[in-house]
Amino acid sequence: MESLRYNGDDIQIFSKERLLIELIRYKRHLPFDYYKEIIGNYRKLIYDLDFQLVEEYAEQLPKTKLVMGTIQMEVF
Repeated sequence: MESLRYNGDDIQIFSKERLLIELIRYKRHLPFDYYKEIIGNYRKLIYDLDFQLVEEYAEQLPKTKLVMGTIQMEVF
């Protein structure tokens, strides 16, 4: 989690990398066009992402290979 200062308050938020993992995990629960739009935006951020951090988050999941394969095919 990251901390963001907003109007004088600290707010805990997920990083872009963690949100990508969660997007892949729950993609079946999103409308297809919404999912594709988000993936397209992640492609624009590819050089801003910490791929090591993405791998660390994915390793904590039971389906690590499936999640990483999807990320590599759809984002990277």
